[in-house]
Amino acid sequence: MKAALYSPYLDTLGGGEKYMMTIAEILSSEHEVDVLLDLHLKEIGAENLKKELSERFSLELDKVNFISGPIGKGSNTFERLSFFKKYQVFFCLTDGSFFYPSAKKNILHIQSPLVGQAANSLFGKIKLKGWDLIIYNSEFTKDKALKNWPLAFQVIYPPVDTKKITSMKKNKQILSVGRFASIKKQDVLINTFKELINDGKIKEWNFNLVGSAGEGDKAYLEGLKNLAKGSPINFYPNLSYEELLKLYGESSIYWHAAGFGEDDPTKMEHFGISTVEAMAGGCVPVVIKKGGQIEIVEEGKSGFLWDSLDELKDLTIKLIQDKTIWQALSKEAMIRAEQFSKEKFRQKILNLL
Repeated sequence: MKAALYSPYLDTLGGGEKYMMTIAEILSSEHEVDVLLDLHLKEIGAENLKKELSERFSLELDKVNFISGPIGKGSNTFERLSFFKKYQVFFCLTDGSFFYPSAKKNILHIQSPLVGQAANSLFGKIKLKGWDLIIYNSEFTKDKALKNWPLAFQVIYPPVDTKKITSMKKNKQILSVGRFASIKKQDVLINTFKELINDGKIKEWNFNLVGSAGEGDKAYLEGLKNLAKGSPINFYPNLSYEELLKLYGESSIYWHAAGFGEDDPTKMEHFGISTVEAMAGGCVPVVIKKGGQIEIVEEGKSGFLWDSLDELKDLTIKLIQDKTIWQALSKEAMIRAEQFSKEKFRQKILNLL
């Protein structure tokens, strides 16, 4: 079988890109797989992209071909229709824009709530007829996008390679992982941690923040560092995957606040891969009760969900002061994480073919 995949933002190295490249890795074990590059991605270079994606996401992409294709902005419609006829299956991550495909089976992946980006206009309906299925990364994303995308669907949660994440000797560390950007609300978490320290509620604990930081994120990151001055708060921008795994294993509690104070679903966590990864490492998640986090954490069993910052503080103190509760939730968190394993993802993707 010959398969093609396309993501317009491969160079951003985000959750959607990991999702798509994991599909590429899975299919390449038995099939010929082409990852298609538009003009923008072609300029970066096929081998550079393959190397960076392989290393960032710890994937085996040696058998995957990275090739230029008539796709993306400025591509020719007729050339594209002819080009895709040679593929038995085509996976495409959409940001709201899409086209009429011509592979034997065509699957769209939607990873964010495409609110207001309707595919039910007359032209949209015509293009949508070429697609067989939409796969969503969470029930949250599906519920927000479905009315604008009237097509058969499945929810397939993103893959977490739980076999590579292990619990280690735990330290007095709280961890938060996410791109250094205002949408992730790291400033809110820093202020909350400082309040706990200044009020004498927790002692000898550190707060570690990990995330990618591109050129456009540096100013925000510097602002966070200034906000954290004088507190036991550490920053790890662009940390390697191996080093991140160590922090997952050593940390005791995991915080996440994306969506705090927001009503716009696009500003909430659409799933929460880092939450699952932290749980696989034995961290107890204390995360906001919004977006895809609700589908991951079983309240009071494998972690805690919070609505207010006072709840975040109280639940964190509870875990720190009662080791029996922490141990029980840590054990359940690791069990829960297995529901989002890479193996379960592999089985569901292969069932689509």
